[in-house]
Amino acid sequence: MINALEVPSDKDLSLFGRYLSQIGIQHRIHEEGDKLVVRVNTEADRDRVVELYDLIETGELQLEPAQHPGGKRPGEGVASYALRYPLTLALVIVNIVCFPAAFGIQDGEITSWFHAMTFVAFEQGNGGVYFASLQYTLESGEYWRLLTPMFIHFSILHIVFNLLWVWEVGRRIELINGASVLLLVVVTSSLGANFLQYSLSGPSLFGGMSGVVFGLLGYCFVWSRLVPQRAHGLPPGIYIFMAIFLVVGFTGAIDLLGMGTLANGAHLGGLLAGLVVGVVSSLLNRS
Repeated sequence: MINALEVPSDKDLSLFGRYLSQIGIQHRIHEEGDKLVVRVNTEADRDRVVELYDLIETGELQLEPAQHPGGKRPGEGVASYALRYPLTLALVIVNIVCFPAAFGIQDGEITSWFHAMTFVAFEQGNGGVYFASLQYTLESGEYWRLLTPMFIHFSILHIVFNLLWVWEVGRRIELINGASVLLLVVVTSSLGANFLQYSLSGPSLFGGMSGVVFGLLGYCFVWSRLVPQRAHGLPPGIYIFMAIFLVVGFTGAIDLLGMGTLANGAHLGGLLAGLVVGVVSSLLNRS
């Protein structure tokens, strides 16, 4: 193996070693006298290790400590999360606060709150639902509707599934790329998801963060391959699951299981938006 890095033995390389494993760099860390030596298999890996360590030393890359049993480090609470992942935590909280908006919709009871959050305005009457056009909605100045469907969830399973993904993927982006990039990915993915869903299915009552989740995953997929020295560390199986779920969703097989109708257009629109932002962000980072 090739010596890639030598540091004083009092340095703690445990987080660094874990990160190297996450991004697929095979390595060994040995103690030799008063030094810790990082060894890798190839010259390319050596260069990546040196570059990564330099980023850590300058503060451009900050590694997250490993989780203790139970998923929480001693002394870590909401305040700590708010400091480290303010936007990710805010997204989770806003979704939870907005969750009651869809209460009663299964029984035909639609709140004024829900009325105000759908992609286009609608009215009920004569036993049916009548939707306004997107043009009319925008001419009325209700631009918030372009984004608010991501805060609509129709069941506990729906919101829990989406928010677990938001928390797991969103904080990785916020940690590596910053809150501003995460906000850009969320807004762009939400717009892409809502517009494509509306284009494919027409006016309907759709919502949820799933389109944004696909956007977050799409962003991580592109960034981690174009900027591997600052990868987000998601296992490859996550991306495979994402692709399979998307394809199977368009077949209608999941709808037949009685789990509700998937907004497949939103999933695809969010994913495409996330991929585009990932490409642009990666190219800007290189330049």
